[in-house]
Amino acid sequence: MTADERPSLPAELDRVGHEALDELATREPAALRAASEYLENLAAWKEAEGEDVRSPDDGEPVTYPDGVPERASVSVTEIAGTEYYYYQWREGDEINSETVRR
Repeated sequence: MTADERPSLPAELDRVGHEALDELATREPAALRAASEYLENLAAWKEAEGEDVRSPDDGEPVTYPDGVPERASVSVTEIAGTEYYYYQWREGDEINSETVRR
């Protein structure tokens, strides 16, 4: 990577993840390396603990409908008393979404 090529944000992250990385990007290199080490350790710990991907509010495993990648972020929305899963993901520069009744 040359000095002119700034790394791009990972597509797998949701909006909150992107905001966190945008904030970290303003820090000094030493702070970025410390955050990187912490995140690597946290990922290893979570893998060792066997944490699964869960829905945001009820602990049920998230299932993805056809055409929705497993890296999609998932939220639960209530509209007129009916709950829906809202899936959102990025493909290149395009943001896609899918809403499915829960």
